[in-house]
Amino acid sequence: WRPRGKGLAMRLADLLGRHAGVRRVERVQDAREADGRVLEALLELGCDPTQPRGVRHFVYLPDPLGAGEAADALEREGWETSVQASEDVCLLVASSSYTLTEPLVGQTRSRLEALADAYGGQYDGWEADAA
Repeated sequence: WRPRGKGLAMRLADLLGRHAGVRRVERVQDAREADGRVLEALLELGCDPTQPRGVRHFVYLPDPLGAGEAADALEREGWETSVQASEDVCLLVASSSYTLTEPLVGQTRSRLEALADAYGGQYDGWEADAA
């Protein structure tokens, strides 16, 4: 599951519709509220909230130099990173394994939004292993 950008409501509807029998899902415009709902959905799927799980965060950056610098900064903080470059944008994927809590998810979102802003990019959300 991956809460991201414009398709967030669609992905949340898919996840909940498939796994929780939900017929109608309202659109969630606030990313932090959506983060909380994803955590709730993981609980509904039977995920143990006390167990660490693999998490990946996605940051789009305008150039390879900035993407590399941002990746280096995250690696110094203990993240595993990869950068995929295309002609007009670079995707930085930051991966780690940790216990998902609402405060930690919020802190991580704030950190990665600030990092993206510092390099002229955009934080595009996260996904977590459900198993």
